[in-house]
Parts: sequence; C-alpha cells; structure tokens
Amino acid sequence: MIATIKAEWRKSRLRPAFLIAAGVMAGITILVYAVDWYLALHPLSTRGGDRAVVNLATLYPDQFVNNVMGAAFPIGAAMAIVVGALFAGSEFGWGTIKTMFTQGPGRLTVWAGRVVVFGFWMLIMTVVLFGVGAASSVVVAFFQGHAIAGPAAVDLAKGIGAIWLVLFVNGSIGLALGVLIRQPAAALGIGLTYVLAVEIIAVRIIDLINNGQFKNVTEQFVNQNATALTQSFTSSAFGPATAPAISAEHAVLVLAAYGIGLAIVAAGLLRLRDVT
Repeated sequence: MIATIKAEWRKSRLRPAFLIAAGVMAGITILVYAVDWYLALHPLSTRGGDRAVVNLATLYPDQFVNNVMGAAFPIGAAMAIVVGALFAGSEFGWGTIKTMFTQGPGRLTVWAGRVVVFGFWMLIMTVVLFGVGAASSVVVAFFQGHAIAGPAAVDLAKGIGAIWLVLFVNGSIGLALGVLIRQPAAALGIGLTYVLAVEIIAVRIIDLINNGQFKNVTEQFVNQNATALTQSFTSSAFGPATAPAISAEHAVLVLAAYGIGLAIVAAGLLRLRDVT
C-alpha cells in the first residue's frame, strides 16, 4: 500500500491539472481580497449617507478563516470535480490503467493508493487557499495600520478540515464519474452540470412540493450540506446572518458519507468490470 502511494505520488506530483487548480485557487483568492478591499474603501452614496459595500474588518487576519469559506462553493467544488474527473478518467484514455492493474498490486490496492494521493492533493489546494488568504489579510492589515492578530488555532483547524472535506467530496464525484464513464471530458461535463445546475434545480423543485413538506430530502444533497458547513463559519464582523437550516454536525456526517460511498462505488466498478 505504501509503495502504491509513493508510486502514485511520483506520477501525479507534477500533473498540470493539480498545479493549475492550486494556482487558480490562489489567484481567485487574491482577486477576491483585492476587490473587497477596494469596495470597503470606496463606499456607495445612499440617502442616509455613504455606506461601505464590504466591512473592512472582515478583511483583517483574525477573520481570514471566515472570509475564505466562500471559495469552497461553487468555485472550489467545480475545480475539485474537474481535477477528480481528469485524475480518474485520463488513465482510461491513455491506456495506462491496464498497465497498472497487470504490473503491480491488486486493483483495490491501486485504487486505495490513488484515493489517498487525491485526498492529499485536495489538502494541498486547501492549504494554498488558506495560505494565500492569510497573506492577503496581512497585506490589508499592514496598509490599513491595523494590528495583526490571527484567528484561534482551533478555528483555523476546523476551517481547513471543512474546506478539505468539501473539496474531497466534490472531487470524489469527479473520480466516480471518471471511473464510470472511462473518459475525463464527459465525466467533468456531467459533474459540473450536476453541481452547478441539476442539484440546484432539484432542490428548488422539491422545496415547492406540498409547501416544502419534503424539505428534509434536500438536506441530504451534497452541496446543500457543503454550503451549510461553510456558512457556519461567520462572525459579527460580517453583519447579522440567519442560522443555516442544516447544522454543521449534520453536514459533516452527510459529506463524509458521500465521500466514502463514492470511493467505494468506484472501487467496486474497477473491481468487477473489464477495464479495456
């Protein structure tokens, strides 16, 4: 198992998909901070006087964990699905999946090693997101002459865990589709369509049935829980906010179940089907 993980890491560490995804996450974070900083310093004129579009306090280091949570969905989720579909589906197109299964350990061992490496890459993307967010908040605080004080360590750990879980689960959708369809293009197309359109439409339709009588059904969807989990990270600096309909504990359990379940389903497909 360890040898499989090492081999998969050597093969994947310089794959453009992972590097570009991490770079895009970093670039979007910097852009969001830059735009919010500008909006915070240039209030809009209203009847009651000038009003800032963004509260400058939300851009300081003590709030950066709460501030970067918005990157998890939909941008982070879409990025993870693309990377997952490419990671799992490309091997079928290249024909290397047959070589992996005939030259080394069993199929399930190979798949387990690939899932571990993929999870590690999702962690790298998460760390990049938080690192760039922290650096951007320090820059804002420095130019605004604000004291630099970071968030509590426990809040930072919870934030990293939440973002990683959201990225891994959405990436697992791409992984499962890549194995099911055996090619990356269709897998990422279907995955993005589901997350950005199908699930949203389905939630709205179900909420309309019998005046929301089946609302508990929508609470089992992936990104309903991902959104609720990220929205649980907030503070008074962001203004009044309504409590999410789904608790953070429920969201973690549902997302963990999806991540494990999708990995098992994909493993079953690899184990039972002809890979040619």
